[in-house]
Amino acid sequence: MRKKSVLLLCSLMLMLSTAACGNKSNTGNSGNGASDNAGAAKTEKQETVEVTMAYWANASEQKNFEFMVDGIDKEYPNIKVKMQMYPTSDEFWKAVPTAIAAGVGPDIIAMSDEGNYEYIKKGVLSPLDELIDKVGFDKDRITGSLYKGWTDNNKLYGIPYDSSTSMLAINKEMFEKSGITKYPETMDEVVELAKTMTKDGVKGIIGSIDPFHITQYVHAFGGDWGFGKTINSKENVAGVQFFVDLFLKNKVAIAPIEVGAPWDGEVFSQEKGAMSTAGPWYVGHLKEANPDMGLIALPMPKGTVEAQSAYSHGLSILDGSKHKEEAMQVIKYALREEAQLNAIEAVGYSPSVSSLLPKYLEKNPELKAVFDNMEKVGMPFAYPEQTKAFHADLLKGVEEIIFKQDGLTVEKLLNDLQSKYGEN
Repeated sequence: MRKKSVLLLCSLMLMLSTAACGNKSNTGNSGNGASDNAGAAKTEKQETVEVTMAYWANASEQKNFEFMVDGIDKEYPNIKVKMQMYPTSDEFWKAVPTAIAAGVGPDIIAMSDEGNYEYIKKGVLSPLDELIDKVGFDKDRITGSLYKGWTDNNKLYGIPYDSSTSMLAINKEMFEKSGITKYPETMDEVVELAKTMTKDGVKGIIGSIDPFHITQYVHAFGGDWGFGKTINSKENVAGVQFFVDLFLKNKVAIAPIEVGAPWDGEVFSQEKGAMSTAGPWYVGHLKEANPDMGLIALPMPKGTVEAQSAYSHGLSILDGSKHKEEAMQVIKYALREEAQLNAIEAVGYSPSVSSLLPKYLEKNPELKAVFDNMEKVGMPFAYPEQTKAFHADLLKGVEEIIFKQDGLTVEKLLNDLQSKYGEN
């Protein structure tokens, strides 16, 4: 994935209980005015408010973050943005609690919605609905399915600034040699295609034992982790069982760990697996790792329903911020059209603003059907609150079922996870 980061929460929670977020600059927009005896208009002088934005980024992403806030002083003369960049997500989540404890924590954080439910439930993030109305941000500009990953109890906790989704990636040359001429539209057709391409030391599909990839099958069979409410639903059992059966029953799958690869994209680019659940990042990866390899990018095939992941990185305001309204103005400015177009050019991000998606697809026309499907049937990950621990136990259980075959079943695994991590 676009490197999935599983977020660290415990130290942040402890420090939030003793310190408020926000920097030490003056708060609010104060004004003082004077009027003469004739009732002349009152003049106001606003104090400068410093809004801190914290994030992790590589070199190109850093330049994009800088562009997002460049020139904000012309739109909001009273706002100064202080940028806090960390090179990795681990460094970010180690540093942010310390800053909060020192009374200089950020007002805005950029993060993925893959693990944000922990922060929403613990009250770390502030609901944005009233702030959105107050600053006049047009929510409808954003692809609607992306909001699902930032919403809890009908309250919105983040504004997506990019978009991503899942897809089925197929090695074009291997497909053309398979003897099958129709692209798979169902999971049963995926299995049949995988069987024809499993030969000469190549497996028909890469089964990455990873929450993102397992969730694709859960979604395809009408399932949903439900933020912990539906972990052991019959739909989820069907989806995970289908994934397991790719290894045990159909014998068409290979896991990256079986060949010492760090992730599925490497197995795919090395042509050890003919298909993979994947995402738009495969396009960039192949340009570097195997530029001569042809790629077929398809919407996720249907199990019992049409569904694929829709997720994003977003900008959230910490609940302890002393400058929430100004922070929301920064977010509004950062999501302007010019900044979204820059992200397409400079970083290769697909935009969250739906009207600009065609600009991205001009550069990546092979992904059009994939993004069209995301807009229609996009689903959030909706992991339980204890996301990191849930992931670890889910993957440990799936590996045990596939490789140990010691009697653990998918149904028992999900029942155990429901008891441990489920919400009533």
